[in-house]
Amino acid sequence: MQTRAFLWIMAGGSLLWTASCSTLDGSAAARRQAEAWRAEHRLIDLHQHVNCTTQHLTRAVKIMDAVGLGVAVNLGIGTVTPAQNGGLSQFERNKHLTDTLFPGRFLHYMELDYRNWDQPDFAVQAAQQIEKGRRLGAAGFKQSKALGLYVRDGQGKLVKVDDPKLDLMWAKCGELNLPVSIHVADPKAFWQPFDANNERWKELKDHKNWWFGDTNKFTPWKEMLEALNRVIVRHPKTTFVCVHFANNAEELEWVDASLSRYPNMMADLAARIPEIGRHDPEAVRRLFLKHQDRIFFGTDFMVYGRLILGSSGNEPPPTDADAETFFAKEYRWLETLDKNWEHMTPIQGDWTISSIGLPASVLRKIYFDNARKLLAHSLPPPVARAARVEADFTPDGKLSEPAWQRAPVARLEYRGRDGAAMPELSTAVRALWSDEFLYLAYECPFTRLTVFDPPLVGQKRYDMQKRGVSLWDRDVVEAFINSDPQKPGRYVEVQVAPTNERLDLMVDLPGRDFAWNSGLESAVKIDSTARVWTCEMRIPLKSISAAKPQAGARWRANFFRCDAAHQAGLAWSPPLVGNFHTPEKFGVLEFVK
Repeated sequence: MQTRAFLWIMAGGSLLWTASCSTLDGSAAARRQAEAWRAEHRLIDLHQHVNCTTQHLTRAVKIMDAVGLGVAVNLGIGTVTPAQNGGLSQFERNKHLTDTLFPGRFLHYMELDYRNWDQPDFAVQAAQQIEKGRRLGAAGFKQSKALGLYVRDGQGKLVKVDDPKLDLMWAKCGELNLPVSIHVADPKAFWQPFDANNERWKELKDHKNWWFGDTNKFTPWKEMLEALNRVIVRHPKTTFVCVHFANNAEELEWVDASLSRYPNMMADLAARIPEIGRHDPEAVRRLFLKHQDRIFFGTDFMVYGRLILGSSGNEPPPTDADAETFFAKEYRWLETLDKNWEHMTPIQGDWTISSIGLPASVLRKIYFDNARKLLAHSLPPPVARAARVEADFTPDGKLSEPAWQRAPVARLEYRGRDGAAMPELSTAVRALWSDEFLYLAYECPFTRLTVFDPPLVGQKRYDMQKRGVSLWDRDVVEAFINSDPQKPGRYVEVQVAPTNERLDLMVDLPGRDFAWNSGLESAVKIDSTARVWTCEMRIPLKSISAAKPQAGARWRANFFRCDAAHQAGLAWSPPLVGNFHTPEKFGVLEFVK
């Protein structure tokens, strides 16, 4: 088997590979695919900490753009307790600022206010905080390592994670589909002697308050892990993302056993690749393959007065370029088979790590599919951008017009009813617009086409009273387009089948006007060798809106595909119910120059 070597380098703000370290050619395709995902900013970082100021958020997004991150989860942006003057809570203020400056780029986790711990009804208060946080738009709940280490009751006794007073709160998280990112303990070395022989001495000497070896003051390390596992067992309907690789990156066997034993336990990678990478890479790879649906990409990237890249001490502050190199090394560890290289957070230790070279099918789960499933009820509406075209053209189904190359891709890869990923049917959708028309293009891989034969010409195939006889009951692509934000339940629906049979209607929920005619034109091509069918649509804008859109206009829309062979109803923005007609889950169609 031939080998080839690569190393991440920086060039003009982009992340590149160059010949350097030993890497098998077998992972080259996975790397190329991952690069394509980053080019589309599809990655989700489930574990960041960004100070909610204009300066820090702007810096974070600039780095996210450079390294291919689309969405970051900002863990713990505050509690929902109102300000002392009765004003908005810290969570509300931070969420409002972030969503105003950078809509769709961050999801927000709430924290719990423990100040009333000694009150008799604290259990109820805690559950009410969770309810309020969900109502205010919290995507999850972040529990820091404070339980078992810092939070104490009125008598000075440590509050532990498995305290029964918290059970109502944990249960409420499960009831509301609010995932919990939970941190207990810390690296095992933080409980070992505080001296220069400690392998994490570089960190500890700069952070004396990270040493927990005094068991008269702090809970023993293993006891904290066992307490968390008891909570996970008691609350099987609550999803616990155990951060920092299940809070125990030192013990692969323990992580494997815990993930195998507790189906509601997940793990993120935040700040622990330097530790995980010390293990036998084949053993790590086997664990990742076994638990590929339970592991999340997360970095512990922090933006405060200084950048923190997994950890930090008193060294000079990292630059933005250092941050890009940090992310590049995260990708390198997951995507290559390089051996014995310097990891991304030197302050954590002087050892080297070895990469695990995951296949693309697993990488996409870790990079974004698992997070999309976890956060399905909270994900921001996706944005599709329609590129401007000056010269109109007649659809021919070939998608050969040069203008299509300028149109960004939106992807139909997720099942509408539950958001489950179906990458084997990944369908690319593009949009163009002119003064007169909205153009849509679909590229649909298939295994077997299921159509009505012969197609109807000059008629519309539908029957709202019978199943299996309407055009949408077999293979079609669809678009729902709403131009009036004051009437979200009124929108145009168009469908085209692989036979080029068409259906258009005006929806005004709960009504449907099938007699209405949009003037839709379409063309289809089927490539039986490549097993891809393509569809090109042209819809008169005047049929959608009385006023022509201008550059910058934002309409609500959703795109769908029905594939009978896979019993799949794919959605660009999954409604998470069994009905595509859910306008509150539509994404955004933006008209750009």
